[in-house]
Parts: sequence; C-alpha cells; structure tokens
Amino acid sequence: MSGFSVVFDMDGVIFDTETVGLRAWVAVGERHSLENVEHYARECIGRSTKDTMAILRAAYKDVDIEHLRAECTYEFKRIIAAEGLTLKKGVKELLEWLKENGIKTAIASSTEINGVKGHLRMAGIEEYFEKIIGGDMVTHSKPEPEIYLKACEQLGEKPENTYAIEDSNNGIISAFRAGMHPLLVPDIVENTPEVRQMAEREFKDLLEVRDFLAQR
Repeated sequence: MSGFSVVFDMDGVIFDTETVGLRAWVAVGERHSLENVEHYARECIGRSTKDTMAILRAAYKDVDIEHLRAECTYEFKRIIAAEGLTLKKGVKELLEWLKENGIKTAIASSTEINGVKGHLRMAGIEEYFEKIIGGDMVTHSKPEPEIYLKACEQLGEKPENTYAIEDSNNGIISAFRAGMHPLLVPDIVENTPEVRQMAEREFKDLLEVRDFLAQR
C-alpha cells in the first residue's frame, strides 16, 4: 500500500504508561482494601475516562470513585515524577523515519487531550504529530470507531489508506471497525484470538513496524 498515513495509540504504544497506571491503581486499591482492583483496572485499558468510571462504579458500588480516581492520578504522577516517562522501544526511530518520508501521523488516544499533549511535550515528541485526538474529543470511545474516523478525517486521509498502531483489544477493534489497517504491538494486555485475527500484522516492537512500513 503506497501513499499511506499512520495513527498511533499513545499509552502502551508510545509510552510505557499502562504499566505505571496499573501500579497506581493497585497501590490505591490496596490502600482502600478493594478486591480484584487489578482485574478491573486491566478492563479499563484502552478506555476513555468516562468508560473507566462506569466500569469502576459498577464494580465498587459503595466507593467514592471520583476520590479514588483522584488518588490514582496523584499516584500515577508521583511515579512518573520519580521514575520518568519511558518511551517504548523504537518510538523515536519510527517517528524519524515517518518524518523523513513525509508520512502524515496522528495520535488517537483514550486519554484526555491535555494529558496526551502533556506527555508528548515531556518526551519532546509533540512536533512529530500533525493531529492529536484525545478521548474527551469524541462521544463514543474505543472499541467504537469514532476516534479513529476522526483522526483520519483530520489528516485528510481515507481509513483504508491508514495504518493504526495499537496494543489493546479495544484499540484494535476500534481501528478494525473504522476500516483501517490495524497493526498490533502487544503490551501488558493479553490480546484475544479474535483481536489478533483482526490485526493485519503483529510485531514485538516499533522497530519491526518501521521495517514493515518501509516495504509498503
């Protein structure tokens, strides 16, 4: 496929933030003696804040979820401040290759837009993306296709001419439903057999993605 664009998910694809988010939720859950918090936190990976809150409210009906989320956000930021924001393997190499070849790029993340931009600025890579779509900019979050369709529209590219790089089940389903070419780079979520079939290809890291795209 020649003449293509690329849309990235952020958490778990560009940054190793899903691991940090899980650590934060487990720490807060243990502090409040919540059961199965890691299970529910994993269910929220790839979801918007709105969907995450709905999942947690259903799981913990007698808990102040807003307060819990605020604690989790604080813990997440504390870990990032102490340990830094880790880029996934091959991020800079892939972004440089895309830039050198004039390939349009965007972010389509379930994280709210201010958080997305903050992470990209912290890592010094915001300039590589022509468009940035956050989870609070759409009505229906992943696994619905809205966020990916919006990213394609803003890039001025047809979904069938666009690759989506994802790690989560919800993200791959979203890109597949949008009619894009989903590329799976697994992170901490165990991908289902159905999702792995939806992915056009599966890679161990973004260096492999770069090599694959170089042959398109």
